[in-house]
Amino acid sequence: MSASSKSMVAVALITFCSGTAAAASTPIVPENVLPRFTEEREAAALCFLKKNASELLGLLERLKRDNPTRYQQEIRAVFQVAEMLADLEEDPQRHDLELQIWKLESKAHSLAARMQVQGEVERRVTEAELQKMARQLVELDTRVLELKAEQAEKELSDIREELSKAKGQVSDRTKARFDSLVEQGRKRRKS
Repeated sequence: MSASSKSMVAVALITFCSGTAAAASTPIVPENVLPRFTEEREAAALCFLKKNASELLGLLERLKRDNPTRYQQEIRAVFQVAEMLADLEEDPQRHDLELQIWKLESKAHSLAARMQVQGEVERRVTEAELQKMARQLVELDTRVLELKAEQAEKELSDIREELSKAKGQVSDRTKARFDSLVEQGRKRRKS
């Protein structure tokens, strides 16, 4: 593999792995924000990639051989994405949307990196593909925001219902709170 091919592989991998589910415009994750490299995190990151982006495994293997430091950084970035997505597993809709965003954004970054070495005709085709991907990413980002808005509205509705109940039970709650305070005072005197 030539030096320029190796650097293109590294650029494609870096842009693919650093795609984040948080937002399409999020830059590559700074080194100091990534979790430290461990064998356990490496195994988890590779498992995540095997399940969600198996086409990267060969690139990672070459990167591990040719640039171990960069390999570890990419593993750390993938692990961080996997952990973020794992935190969303209790919200399956959001998890699925964020995973779709990560996959699509990662592919888009990879395509954008390849544009640097393409001829004019290939570049135009790639640009058209990137335009479609950009549109899809915006639509996915919008769906995430809609989902967040629905969840926030439900939570606000629940809070308003709880507030309404609390306002309707001021006398009963005041008496219960008073009785509790008096009881706590008695217990403290006995101690």
